[in-house]
Formats: sequence, C-alpha cells, structure tokens
Amino acid sequence: MKKLSVFIAILFLIACEPEINVIINKEPGRITGIVVPTDETAIVELYQGSLIAQTPTDADGFFEFEKVSPGTYRLVAKADHYGSVEVSNIRVSDSEGYDVGIIELSLFPNPLIDTYPYSGARDISASSAYIRLYFTEYMLPKAVEEAFSITPELDNINFTYPSYSSGSSRYSYSVRGDFKPGTEYTYTIDTTAVTAYGKKLEFSYTSSFTMEEFKVLSINWYGKSNPKLVIAFNSDVPVDNFDKISINPPTATYLDNDNSSSRGTNSITYFRIYPAISWMTDTTYTVFISSEITESGGTALGRDSTFTFVTDPIEITYTYPRNDQYFIGLLPDIQVRFNNIIDESTIADALSVVPKAVYEIWTYYRDGYSYFYLNVTDALQGKTEYMVELSTDLKDYYGKHLKAPYSFRFTTQ
Repeated sequence: MKKLSVFIAILFLIACEPEINVIINKEPGRITGIVVPTDETAIVELYQGSLIAQTPTDADGFFEFEKVSPGTYRLVAKADHYGSVEVSNIRVSDSEGYDVGIIELSLFPNPLIDTYPYSGARDISASSAYIRLYFTEYMLPKAVEEAFSITPELDNINFTYPSYSSGSSRYSYSVRGDFKPGTEYTYTIDTTAVTAYGKKLEFSYTSSFTMEEFKVLSINWYGKSNPKLVIAFNSDVPVDNFDKISINPPTATYLDNDNSSSRGTNSITYFRIYPAISWMTDTTYTVFISSEITESGGTALGRDSTFTFVTDPIEITYTYPRNDQYFIGLLPDIQVRFNNIIDESTIADALSVVPKAVYEIWTYYRDGYSYFYLNVTDALQGKTEYMVELSTDLKDYYGKHLKAPYSFRFTTQ
C-alpha cells in the first residue's frame, strides 16, 4: 500500500510541471573556392532555385559566401571574355564549410564547349581539314549555319547535321569544304546561334588555324608484290601535271587515270604509275617530281622532290612441281614463273630436262612477269627422278642474264 501511494505522488508532481519547448537552431556554413584564370575579375553567383547572392573574386581568384544556411546550392562563375561555368549539387551542412576547389573558366561561350582544330593550330593536313563545333545543348542547324562565317571564303562549303555522343554528352556540328594548302583560315560563330529553346551563345567566338603547305605526302614502289609506283599529294592535283614527273632511266609508263585521284574528307591525289611492259631488272631508278607541279587552286609545290628504288635481278619465283615433290603424273605441265618478262628466244638454249623428255614450250605473261610451261607430250617414265635446269644463257626482256644456274627436281608416280 505504501508503494502505491508513492507512485501516485510522483504522477501528481509530473502533471503539475510547466510545459517545456525544445528549439534546435541550425548554424549557417560557408562556401569557398578559386576561379582561374585570374587576369579578369570573375563574378560568382549563388543559386538555390533563384539567385540569392553574388560576389566578385579577389586578385588571387578566391571567393567566399558566408552565413549560408544548410541546404543544396549551385554556383555560376563568369568573367568578361570567358564562358560561364556551373557547379551543381553543393551541399552545405550545419555550421560546416564547403570548398568547391578550383573552377576553370571556359574559353568558349556557353553552350559551346570545344572546337576542332584548336585555335592557333598549324599544319592541318588535308585528310583532317574540317571544322567541328561541340555544344552541350542541341543547336538549331540553320541558326548555326547562319551564325558561321569564315575568311577567306571556303569553296563548296557544307554543314552536316548534328550528331550526339552519349559518352561525352555533347552535340557536334561539322563544316567541310575545299580548304587550300598553306592558307590561314579565321572563322566566327556569333550569338545568333541558338538552341531549340532560344538560348544564345554568351558571346561570339573566333578561331584561326593554318593548313599545311602543298607537298608530296608519300612515294611508294611496291616491288615484287605489285609493279606500281604510287605518288600521293596532300591536295587535288590535275592529271595534266603528270608530265612534270620524270623517271630515270627512261621507261615507258602510264598513269592509271581511273584511280588517279581519291577523295575522302578533302582531296588527296594518288598518281598510280605502271610500267607499260615492266620495270628494268637489277636497276636503280630515280623519280623526279618538279617544283612546278600545281594543285587545283594554282599553288605550286615550290621545291623539287626525288625518290629512288632498286629493282631485283631476274629470278624464278615459282615452279611446278615444287623442288623434291613426289607422285607427279606422267603427263605434267611443268611450270616456271619469273619476276619479270623473259626473252622467249633464250628459253630453249638455256633449258634442259634430265632424263630427256618430249615437250612443247608455251609462254605467258601478265602484270610485269612471265610464265613458261613445258607441255609434256610423251609420258614420262614412272618412279623416276627428273631434273629441270636453267642456265645463265636465259635472258630477260632487257637483255640481262639469269645471275646463276637454277634447277629443281621431282619424282613421278
């Protein structure tokens, strides 16, 4: 009974206590950072939905917002002659600071974020001669085209529709045309370029780049694999300039007109030169390209170019049967292939087959090399080893002898 009385008394005392209200005050924090470059005083704006504060940077690019209530904010930093940069999801906690670090202002007017070539680029090759503009937002193609200008004027200028890269979250617009070698181009895209929602560039953007000089890109002789000589220029070169290329010792050649010029992004001209018959064997050739060659715009090469290549001596590149091959039929077509054209009149005297065989000599040539066939007319002896020999009396089309005797053998079935 005594315990119950004490419990009732405690309840009575609690009921008589005055009401207590607990109030928790959240202390403000601050936001700091640095904006570079520091050659211009930047203005940093603080947003929470709408603009709530702004502050300039000091001489070192430092800025600070004090007494910022806990919450989520975003910053926009901007300066004259630079594009604005936004920093989102800035979370300020109770009585804590938030340092956004270094904010680097863009050289491009928002929403333009990058270009190709970079401003001041030199020696842009013909294969990569185009202008590409990258935006963070979709720009109206017609507005981009109307906002774009270039000096000197670009022949056959055309604008491609924008492509979107999900990996980099940007839209790219390309400008192509006939860029001339050795020329400096300056282009501007002004503030009439707008997004689908009417947002304009922050300011006009101007950039310059210089094309590489007109030059010979490469000279290649393909030797055994292909008899052609290929000269590549970094611009469109008219075919009538072919007479400004000479080859010594003089050899009858022709230009493959169907494939003399190959156009990709811009014109790169390939002169594919073939010998009318074949290149001379065991010979050092010199190719001379005159400085007077001009590209289609009239720019001359400006300096002579030379290239040398050495051809192989006459040699056997293939036989049938192969050397030491077995189980050959008794009426085979024995074949010998050379790396060049041979003098047919020298085959019979240079050739011998042991044991003797009865055969006819047939010859055939294509693409600068020769075959001859021994068409066996009487059956060979069975289970017999035959030796085919060619002496140095064999000559090629240009009168040069086989360097050393050659032989191969085979065994019949």
